[in-house]
Amino acid sequence: MTTSPRIDLRPGISKPVLLMISRRQVEEGDIASVLVSLKPFLATREDAWLYRGQMVLSVDGYNDDPRELVDIVEVRVFLRELERQWPYWAFFFNQVDDSVKLLGSCVCGTSYPGRGAVEIDAYKLGDFLNRAYAGMNSIFDKHGFPESELESMSRGLAEVIEQAGMA
Repeated sequence: MTTSPRIDLRPGISKPVLLMISRRQVEEGDIASVLVSLKPFLATREDAWLYRGQMVLSVDGYNDDPRELVDIVEVRVFLRELERQWPYWAFFFNQVDDSVKLLGSCVCGTSYPGRGAVEIDAYKLGDFLNRAYAGMNSIFDKHGFPESELESMSRGLAEVIEQAGMA
């Protein structure tokens, strides 16, 4: 009996891709330019596989703002819209840094008392995860990636959410 080689989808970041969202984009609600910059990652089967789990979410331009990003209303609104329009983030975001936590906190929070604290709504979190899994499933289905890898990635996302204290 031969087995196919195991592919580790969570090796850490080996080929990091920085999804840099600028303060200007946030303030102008310029989701379109961000979506255009994300298209190449879905262009081919090879591109999707190469960049899976390698993307780091960064919102730039708030370094002098004493608030945490999640405490800034405009950032939350922007990231909610990004999550709504680009359901593939769970396939591409790494599971090592705070990218998933930041996005999830902005999308699933109901109260933001300050200093980065967030009260998470369980129903919003469930919907958030359902959309995330649907986005991953669509990429796996489109390209015929192995089901075992989808299961591994899905478990990894659940672990990230749990470790972030969101679940």
